[in-house]
Amino acid sequence: MDSLVLLGLRIALLVVLWFFVLMALRAMRADLKVAGPASTSTVNAPQGLARAFNRSSAPRLLTVVEGPLAGSSIEVSEDMTVGRSPDCTFVVGDDYASGTHARIFKRGSEWFVEDLDSRNGTFVGGVRIDQPEQVAVGTDIRIGRTTVRLVP
Repeated sequence: MDSLVLLGLRIALLVVLWFFVLMALRAMRADLKVAGPASTSTVNAPQGLARAFNRSSAPRLLTVVEGPLAGSSIEVSEDMTVGRSPDCTFVVGDDYASGTHARIFKRGSEWFVEDLDSRNGTFVGGVRIDQPEQVAVGTDIRIGRTTVRLVP
């Protein structure tokens, strides 16, 4: 009887270990989908809208394209912070965004986005950035699960 109980416990332990291995593989697969190439992004602008943007024109608004506050926007200023904190210039209601997640600023006539050591990272055009990255009008900037875009 004792050997039967011991065999049952060994099998249960093996099942639990395999469960954790499969969950780890599932999490890694989800991370690969998130960091995939920008061409597979489902958040790209429609063709007519993309042509309507003149990439050299100055942006007037920072608009939420996808996320909890989709459709909301703010007028751009020379230096803006984006995050969950009420102290940010643009507050996003996203649990996956850090308190002060990213900074969008103007240097000369060009705009840049910088990740402020956020936990989930900042993505420009589907690529995670680790230093200030130049952005053009119409480029998608993903902060947590929120996607914002500079629009004219």
